[in-house]
Amino acid sequence: MRDSIFTGIVDRLLFTAVVLGILMAALGGWRYFDLANQLSSNQAAQIHEEGGEVTVESKSQAQGLMASDIERRRLLADQSNMMVIGGVGLALIGLGWFLGDILRGRRRTAKTKDSAAQVTS
Repeated sequence: MRDSIFTGIVDRLLFTAVVLGILMAALGGWRYFDLANQLSSNQAAQIHEEGGEVTVESKSQAQGLMASDIERRRLLADQSNMMVIGGVGLALIGLGWFLGDILRGRRRTAKTKDSAAQVTS
């Protein structure tokens, strides 16, 4: 009885890890591409991508480019964080699935041994 309660809890925890991993991977992937879309419309990112030099003609233009560059750096940092979240999600999926397979295999082996012992008795 106690063993079946423990087994049920472990199964639920592993299922929760897989579902949480799926959610994290989906969120990380969706947010990563959303941030990439925002980066494509950022003026500083476009200038940085082209590798061109900018001639600043006024103080307000310089301040606008600085604000755009600060935003670009924030977007890049957020994009890196989303890659990490997606990777952790994939790791949770793999770990939950792998441990679940190991436990199911052990249960099958134990059931086979128990049924073989009952047949010989």
